[in-house]
Order: sequence, then structure tokens, then C-alpha cells
Amino acid sequence: MARRSSIELTFREVTTVSRETPVPAGVVVDWIDKTAYACAASWTRVSCVTSYVGNMHFTVPVPRDTPVTVQARVVHTGRTSVHVQTRVLIPSDDGGWQTCTECFMIYVALGKDGEPTEVPGFEPDTELQRRRDVDAVRRMVFRRRVEEEIQSLPTGFATMEALTMRFPAETEERYPDGKIRGGAVMKWIDLAAEICAERYCGFDVASVLTGGVRFYRPVTIGDLVEVDARLVLTGSKSMHVLVRVRSGNRWERNPEVVAYGMPVMVAPDGSGAARRITRWEPISDEDHMVAEKARRIRDLRNATLLTPSPHTG
Repeated sequence: MARRSSIELTFREVTTVSRETPVPAGVVVDWIDKTAYACAASWTRVSCVTSYVGNMHFTVPVPRDTPVTVQARVVHTGRTSVHVQTRVLIPSDDGGWQTCTECFMIYVALGKDGEPTEVPGFEPDTELQRRRDVDAVRRMVFRRRVEEEIQSLPTGFATMEALTMRFPAETEERYPDGKIRGGAVMKWIDLAAEICAERYCGFDVASVLTGGVRFYRPVTIGDLVEVDARLVLTGSKSMHVLVRVRSGNRWERNPEVVAYGMPVMVAPDGSGAARRITRWEPISDEDHMVAEKARRIRDLRNATLLTPSPHTG
């Protein structure tokens, strides 16, 4: 049987604990992860784990109680990795499709021993597939630079708005080998950023940009998880929140880093626009250094944002 290089799944969000009117970004990322994982596992025919979640700019909010189609396709392979491009679509008023967001996902294939294993190479056949393959390679350069900037940030909170959430890892969102899905971790990141931004601005907020998350190690059931969030940059309407996820045994005082992310939040005013917010002004030398690095991360990330590609091909 031929390997499948693309897959399509449909989801619908009816109820949720979030106060947002659209479907929360963390839920959408979870749908993307489920679809992209199915695509990667179908191509490799082995278990995979999330290595990277690309940037997602929501050009259109994902509405509740509406069929949402998530498409995933293999666009590039490394020695042990599979790069999957995804697209989130909703029906449009003219009978066609409207793109809400697009995202690149990277998975690492695991052998029976739990170690990375080689994957079958993906060979582009069409000109469009070749462009996607080249684009996937180009994005790896920007991702490494973003990762270097994030890893060089200080771990303290200085004078910024910040919070830490701690909880035991208990969820049914697991890979076949029992590790917690990357989509579940993304929900934690989005929730921490949401709370941090709401505490700063005093209004309900929504994600306009999420993803850009590098995974360093998986989370296992029973781990004690720590999610640190801190405001690192503001615009006239936007709030950039750096989130770090760590986990380890309950008695571990220095848990290992699981992932970093920097969601961008806004406070909707109820009319489809974002409220203006009070700018955060750096005070200490550390504040200024963090803000400057956050600007560089923002600029590097903007260079990798997708523009909607054709619905066919």
C-alpha cells in the first residue's frame, strides 16, 4: 500500500471553559497537531513526537459550532524528521473555503526502542511541491536563530507582568507510546499567555499569533509541570508573552525544559477590533535587554509567516 503524504480531518468546537467567542488558539493547535501527527505517522508508519510547532497568524477567527477542516501534507523530510504543512479552513459564504491560519509542524520518527529512526524520503513531483520543499528548508535557518535568541534570555521575571502555573500532568491527550501530545502542551502555553495578558491589560484577550514552539523533550504522565509566562513586549494593541514549560518528577527542584513559545495576544473590543492598551515600559537593564531580544524574535518570526497557498496542488 502506498504511503499517504496528505490527510484531512474535520472538527467542531461546541462548548469550552474559555471566555473567548472564537475557538481558543490552544484548541485549534490541538486539532492541527492531531491531523499533522496522523499525516506524519501515515508517512513513516511508526510513532512520532512533536519537535516543532510553527507560527500561526489567525487571519480569520475560528468560529464555534462550525465544521472546521484541517488539511495536512508532507512537504519535506530530514533523516529522522517529517515536515508537515497544515491549513485550517472554514466554509465561506460564497460556497468555497476560507483560510483561518496555516502552520508548519515537524515530527521526529521513533523506532521500537524509543530512539529517533530514519524516515522514507519525500520526493517532490510538481513545481508547487518543490517550492514547498525549498521553503521548508529556508524556514529551518530562521527557526535556529529564534531558538538561539530565546535560549539567551534570562530566566528571571524582573519588573514584568508574570505568573507561574504548576500542576501534575494528567490528560488523555497522549501519543501511542504514552507521552503527552504536543497539542496538549500548546494548550498550556496558550492558557498561561492568556492569563498573563489579561492580568496586565484588565480585559479578556485572544491569540492573534501563536506557535513558533520548539520542543526539547516530552512530558510523561505524572510529571510535575511548571509553566512560566511573562510579558516581554507590547505594541499599541498587542502583548507578546514569553512562555517556558518545564517538567520532571515531583521531587525534582530543577525540572528540565520542555518547550518555549511566545504567543501574541490582543484584547477584542466587541466590534471586531482590538483595544488600545497601556504600553509596558522597561525599567531595569534586564527589562531593556529582554525587550530588545523580544523585538528580534518578533522580526525573525515574521519572516517565516505563511501566506495562504492554493487550495489545490
